[in-house]
Amino acid sequence: FETLAAKGGAAAGTAGAGAAAATAGAGAAAAAATGIDESELEAAGWGDELDLGNAADGAQAEDGLGIGGEAGDGEEGWEMEDLELPADLGLDTATAAAATAAGAGPFTAPTPGTPAAQKWLERRTQLAAEHAAAGQFPSAMSLLYRQLGVVTFEPLKPYFLELYAASHAVLPGLQGVSPMLCALDRNWSCDAPTQAPSSPALLYSLRHLEEQLKAAYKLVTEGKFSDALRLFVRMLQTIPLMMVETRKEVDEVKELVGICKEYVIALRCELKRKELREDDMIRAAELAAYFTHCNLQPMHTALSLRSAMTIFFKLKSLGTCAHFCRRLLELNPGQKMALQARQVLAACEKTPVDEVKVNYDPRNPFDICCLTFTPIYRGSKYVEDKYTGARFQPECEGQISPIGDIVRIGADASGLLISPTQVR
Repeated sequence: FETLAAKGGAAAGTAGAGAAAATAGAGAAAAAATGIDESELEAAGWGDELDLGNAADGAQAEDGLGIGGEAGDGEEGWEMEDLELPADLGLDTATAAAATAAGAGPFTAPTPGTPAAQKWLERRTQLAAEHAAAGQFPSAMSLLYRQLGVVTFEPLKPYFLELYAASHAVLPGLQGVSPMLCALDRNWSCDAPTQAPSSPALLYSLRHLEEQLKAAYKLVTEGKFSDALRLFVRMLQTIPLMMVETRKEVDEVKELVGICKEYVIALRCELKRKELREDDMIRAAELAAYFTHCNLQPMHTALSLRSAMTIFFKLKSLGTCAHFCRRLLELNPGQKMALQARQVLAACEKTPVDEVKVNYDPRNPFDICCLTFTPIYRGSKYVEDKYTGARFQPECEGQISPIGDIVRIGADASGLLISPTQVR
């Protein structure tokens, strides 16, 4: 048993030494791996190499598939020929180039053009209405100052805004997008293919003022003097902001200004008379007499003469009362009014004497100052309102004229300008 144990130990020692030697050999082989000679590998048993062929062979193989080139012998291939489009399609080279380039880069917005309101004023128009319609309120105010002597523009503010609003339209867009402001041209024609802006659409017209005049006449007839006065003043404020086409229309507008002036003076006298106390009969008689000297419609003149006749008869100024009776009968009033005038005239002719003297001379022509409510007899000094031609006492110079409430009395102005025909 001892001999067998000794042999087993010797064998184990020999196996351990062999394992250690094998491990050392593997490490040496790994260290020498980078230095392997390829000629040595060709003789080893690692198998044959893969033959992929050369580049020329690959190109020939690709051509054999018929991609991107002509077909091989005896084959037609994909037939990639140029396509010729007919000329009647309407496609030109520029359109095709633009369509091709449209997707080549980011979107570029076109250059904005000149606003229509700016083009309206390029004609150097002298009409205040067109400047206001274009939104150029400062230039419109400057024109009104030079032409009429307008210095108070607060009453004209609503008319300026109405003119601007009437010459523009608002076009709504998509939800969340601001609406577009579109200018309305007065000379626009639906038949014209293209049309440049020339002049703005205006709001006020002669026909519009004539309708207002009829309404004002009706208010005077009904005795609503305060409402009628406001309407006449409104017309005087509107007229400088309108435009007419012909010289005939210009003359009609100037005649309308004169009518408004006469009615404003008359109504202010009448309203002032009604504000007086009952014991101030002399002053009331003076204002009633001044009322009859305004150039009114025959019906309204007759009513004013009947009122003055009644006041002077009660005041015992029978000589002046008889004068009003004769003027009233000259107008051929209604039967009832004529009968009353004849009866009063008969009573006055018995004793045609004025027991009370008033500041009124029917034989001497005069104008009425509607600020001091006193007569300006012929030959006396006065200052004038250049817009309406109304006359005032010299001490009223520099004040705002109550005939329209916009013009300075005595201002130096060129006159009303409401038509292009006035500047040609």
